[in-house]
Amino acid sequence: MRKTIMTVAIAAAALAGTAGAAAAAPAHPAGQRVSWPGAIAYEADNGSTWTLADRTRAGGRVNSTGPAEGYADAGVVVDLGPAADFTGVNPDGSLNLAENIWITDGSQATVPGTHPLSSPANFDYGLGESGGWYMTGKADAWNGKTLTDAQIRSDFAGYQVWAWVGIDDSGTTEYGYLTSVNGHRADAILGLEASGGNVTAYVLPFSPGYGW
Repeated sequence: MRKTIMTVAIAAAALAGTAGAAAAAPAHPAGQRVSWPGAIAYEADNGSTWTLADRTRAGGRVNSTGPAEGYADAGVVVDLGPAADFTGVNPDGSLNLAENIWITDGSQATVPGTHPLSSPANFDYGLGESGGWYMTGKADAWNGKTLTDAQIRSDFAGYQVWAWVGIDDSGTTEYGYLTSVNGHRADAILGLEASGGNVTAYVLPFSPGYGW
């Protein structure tokens, strides 16, 4: 995996200037499907609910705030194309990025909206780990299994694969950034901010033309 190192001083300045803006992110209407090769969506999870937003219709950002539950994440979701062509996830960005995959065999993978974590997602997704993708989400034959890239290609032929790339932790304050996924530009700042028993997860766009 290729990684790009951003200087601490530049990253801190950019994040300080954007964190406040996340709280004012506009609401995104649900029910609008997001799907085409290279399409980009934003996802924010506060530990109680998770929100998917189409970057082009969400005012360029998404945020989610809720009581700290011991987990939170913020990521960019990129359509990599047909599962039959899947060869892995290759992001450029900060060194603290996690990589997952989403299979479009359920509406929540591509339709923007907010969902409670008390209910399982209605699509298969895989958590990146050594040796493959640990499948979870949908309660089906793949749940709990670790699949290789080759198995993703064969078992999910006919569906699209989206890459989720972002930051996750126990709900403490953390920041990261992403510039591209498998060659698709995905310039975004990722933030998790804990304060007063709550955590806010957010994704904001940034322009790489300003000294990044």
